[in-house]
Amino acid sequence: MGTLKIENQVKSRSQSAVAKTAYRLMADNTTLWIKRLWPWLLGISLATAVAFSAALMMPSATTDIQTVILWFVWVAGSLTTLILAACTSGSVMAVLKEQGTRHNIARAMKYYAIPAVVFIADIVLFYSISISLVVIWKQVMLLLHVLIAVVIAIITSLLLLPTGYSGIKYMAEDNVRFASIIGKNYFTGIRFYGGLFVTIFVSLLIGILLAILLAAPLWVITVASLQDSLGIYFGDQSGMPHTVPLLIFTGAFIASAACSPVWLWQFFCMYYQYGSISARLMEKKTDR
Repeated sequence: MGTLKIENQVKSRSQSAVAKTAYRLMADNTTLWIKRLWPWLLGISLATAVAFSAALMMPSATTDIQTVILWFVWVAGSLTTLILAACTSGSVMAVLKEQGTRHNIARAMKYYAIPAVVFIADIVLFYSISISLVVIWKQVMLLLHVLIAVVIAIITSLLLLPTGYSGIKYMAEDNVRFASIIGKNYFTGIRFYGGLFVTIFVSLLIGILLAILLAAPLWVITVASLQDSLGIYFGDQSGMPHTVPLLIFTGAFIASAACSPVWLWQFFCMYYQYGSISARLMEKKTDR
């Protein structure tokens, strides 16, 4: 596969063109991606399964010690997933740029440090609000706290959306400085917010639909576990078998591994959206 020049990326504003070209890049080089990425994708599947299992088991924990342990496992699994995702992105960029893997992984690590810090900040923000509700206003409703977590996650995602351009630009172009991810290039991403949002929304929608199909057994276990946790929350005894943690972990691992091609395609969609924005900016400079 030849080097993909940035200025020759998809120049069309059509989101379907971006999605189709991203799919061809993945499908036409399947063997290459499997050989280069399988250790990282396997690690992501394991880390995701650990984080998902811990998060799902947390509401049904019967002691404070269990809750704390599961909380730390969830945070560790989530951060490990981010680190391995950075390694995967760096490996992909190394292939696209025909460069060394270490150099590109190092740049990807720097970029992924931003969502890692934001993730930790979100945790602090959530518990600050949640603890205040419990201590001051005696609001201990589980659904209320879940709603707060969802709202924080949505707001964070919307704020990080422009880094879909600035972050990939940093990884793709070696002369771009790290500070530009949340500086000049971040504001460029804001200028093209609509296109980035549509690309993310469409790719996530397709990814979610495929994930629902590929992870159908996991959803059955998840719903049963949540209903059991809700029963425990209201004082009932657990009706789930002792092997449920292993079932959740296995289901999450299989589902995560099955969805790996979907995640890879979503990365390529953002890569080509970045290429489209770069091409349009260069065209404007040329017209001047």
